[in-house]
Amino acid sequence: MRLLIGMILVPLFLCSQSLDYSISSIPEALTKGANAVVRIEHKLVDIPHIKEMNVTYKKVVTVLNKKGNSDVGAYAHYDGSERIRKISAVVYDKFGNKIKTYKKSDFTDVSAVSGFSLYEDSRVLYMEYTPIDYPYTVEYTYESTSANTAYLPFWYPIKDYEVSTEKSIYEIQFGNATGGLIEKALNFEGYGIKTDRKENYLKFEANAIGAVKYEQLAPNFRYWAPKLMLAPKQFYYEGYQGNNGDWESLGKWMYKNLIQGRDELPGTTVQKIKSLTRGVQDPIEKAKIVYDYVQKNTRYISVQEGIGGLRPISALEVDKVKYGDCKGLTNYTKALLKAVGVQANYVRVFAKSEYQGDIDKDFPSFVGQSNHVILNIPQEGKEPVWLECTSQTMPFGFLGDFTDDRYVFEISPNNGKIVKTPSYSNEQNKTSIEAKCGISPSGGLTGELTRISMGIDYDNIYWIKDEKTKDQEDYYKKEWGSINGLAIVAMSFDNDRDKIQFSESLKVMAENYASHNGDRLFMMPNVFAQNTFVPKRYRNRRLPFEVIRGFQEESAMELTLPKGYTIEGMPNAVSIQNKFGSYDISYKLKDTGHIVVTRALLIKKGRYPKEEYAAYRQFRQKVTKSDQSKLVLLQK
Repeated sequence: MRLLIGMILVPLFLCSQSLDYSISSIPEALTKGANAVVRIEHKLVDIPHIKEMNVTYKKVVTVLNKKGNSDVGAYAHYDGSERIRKISAVVYDKFGNKIKTYKKSDFTDVSAVSGFSLYEDSRVLYMEYTPIDYPYTVEYTYESTSANTAYLPFWYPIKDYEVSTEKSIYEIQFGNATGGLIEKALNFEGYGIKTDRKENYLKFEANAIGAVKYEQLAPNFRYWAPKLMLAPKQFYYEGYQGNNGDWESLGKWMYKNLIQGRDELPGTTVQKIKSLTRGVQDPIEKAKIVYDYVQKNTRYISVQEGIGGLRPISALEVDKVKYGDCKGLTNYTKALLKAVGVQANYVRVFAKSEYQGDIDKDFPSFVGQSNHVILNIPQEGKEPVWLECTSQTMPFGFLGDFTDDRYVFEISPNNGKIVKTPSYSNEQNKTSIEAKCGISPSGGLTGELTRISMGIDYDNIYWIKDEKTKDQEDYYKKEWGSINGLAIVAMSFDNDRDKIQFSESLKVMAENYASHNGDRLFMMPNVFAQNTFVPKRYRNRRLPFEVIRGFQEESAMELTLPKGYTIEGMPNAVSIQNKFGSYDISYKLKDTGHIVVTRALLIKKGRYPKEEYAAYRQFRQKVTKSDQSKLVLLQK
């Protein structure tokens, strides 16, 4: 079988000099709407036995403009377990002429986590190239070998929006010791993907897939793009053999071989944390004290998934150096909780704010579906408490948008299971504004307001408290860009970490908020609660759209009118209700000199077909138009 694979690869890997890399050789259908074209991608994974995996990889990418530079991807990680045997690259101009050749020694070799001794053997080789003209083409190849066979790379024949694929091939050959492979193909329909199956051998091939242009509010491309997940039934990782049979047995294996025994702490630290929690009986109150201790005494370093391995740095080491990646800090927090009698579970998750990626409950796999680690604390008869252990500012029990509302892999001493993180509802993601404003006869504005944010809205604003004054002022000037000449007179903030509620109190002024036209003043009475987002218009929408997280806004603003003026024109009340949400705004004359503006906006979370995009856009358009309605005052 290995001879067969070698024969298949020879024309592609050894005879690439005969291929035409000029831009003119790319079919027009593949350049249309593309920033880059993957001319060839060929990955061969060879697992001759359970303790060896070899990868041979080739990728040829033509970059059409600077937006496509990130699609080159000419880099490779290595460490004590994975070795790069060969690596090279060749750069060609638009005519297919060779510009530059990179040998292994020409690649930049740096620490993957510079300056941190815990990860000193994790390194990356990458090609440094600054294009001087477009298009250009990069031919990149490498060969690697590893003793670990736990993780097989997934196959994505489409790389991203606005990247087309001329040819993508994924081959894998494997020995009997692996027990075979488990596989799951998603979204293959309609792409003409070819499959070749033989004994201990699989091949998948995709050809001529045009670029899909990104459209505003479109779901992450992984929701709809073809994807192949593979995993060996039997694997080897860092001295231990395991199997990918089911989540329960995999969780037990991971706990026993990767987590167990790494929770030892120095005696002095155990004494300290016990002293801090002395007299506290409630386990959640104990956990709050531990969480606060971790936030005040450690710092997080960002480490890409796979660097440093999947085994967390021991709690002893983290306690010593006072830093760690997500694995290390989560394990350290777990160890401290254990020291005061609080059980917590180690949880693997795919973390990304703009993409709530689930771990597939029907595809048990050692790794490949997650990139981050968090904790949960089980409670009898209640939902667990979730902890993000990498943040020095996140409130206890709050995950924010990085890991909310997705299926995750919970690992405990006697189990492994798929569970879901908390979802913050439309109504929980709430911002409330109370304001009082005055307008002078010259059109000047003075105002005081309090804004309270909760849920994901809290996550989006609480950081402002620790910014520099100038940065805070710049933020508000951008936030309320409709107020020309806005000046921030005073600011104060209250970050209530127990209620997970952030309050902003501001005093502002603007000299020319209202505009004069003869004996009339024109102004927008909805001063601080204008939602200006209107989705982009498409004549022929091709993709579905998604509101990833819903939210609610409420406001009550009292406007004091200038002396010597009377109301000539008041905006009409507006009320809208539909499947996407609701909107209400009203204007009430409190007395001859005051107007109260009451407003409520609800945007619902949801995924919708492309046919409903125009209706959603129209809804948001009506909201924006109403929010910016004008009040007309006439001088007496």
